[in-house]
Parts: sequence; C-alpha cells; structure tokens
Amino acid sequence: MGPEEVVRAELGAWSRLNIDEIVSHFAADAVWDNVPLGAVSGHHEIRKAVQGYVDRTTQGDIEILNLAVAGNVVLTERVDHFVYDGKQIHARVMGAFEVNGDKITAWRDYFDVPNSPS
Repeated sequence: MGPEEVVRAELGAWSRLNIDEIVSHFAADAVWDNVPLGAVSGHHEIRKAVQGYVDRTTQGDIEILNLAVAGNVVLTERVDHFVYDGKQIHARVMGAFEVNGDKITAWRDYFDVPNSPS
C-alpha cells in the first residue's frame, strides 16, 4: 500500500470503531498528536488513547473533503462525524500523516476545541 491507501485504510477503520484495526496501521514507535489535546507515542500509548475514544463513541464516519500527497506525507481536510458521549460531533479537522512503508509513523490533527461555558 502507498501512503494514500494507508491513510484511507486508517480513517476507514475509525468508521468501524475497531481498536485492533485502528492501531494496526501505526508503526511501533509512531506518534499520534491531537495537537490541541497532546501527543501519545508507541503502540501501547496509542492503543490506550484509541480505547479511550472508542469506549465513548457509538458511531463514527470520517468524511474526507480534500487529500493531498507529497512523497510520504498525506494531508487531509476532513469532517469527523462521531456520536461521542451520546452527542453528535461534526469536527472540522486538518490532518498530516507521515507514512513509512505501510505504517503511519506520525499523525498530527489540527482542530479547534469548543470552549466550555463558565
């Protein structure tokens, strides 16, 4: 698989909320950075973070609006549609993926976190 196919497979796995499938696309020493929330690295920490999201999610669908590939880097503009904690979320996200072989070595997502009312 090339970089684009790896990223499409990863994003598709989120629609199935399958933790093993989601984590399988990461390299053992990968870094997953939800930029406003912080980064995790390595399979163990990534699995733990994915589990935390999946446990609170009942439905997922990632809509890719635009995708660009430059060598081993894949950039995505997306709307991540989830039912999270019983609430529908439609998050507009820009993502940058670095792919080596058929594994994601780095994934950075940039998005705004809504302010909580005080």
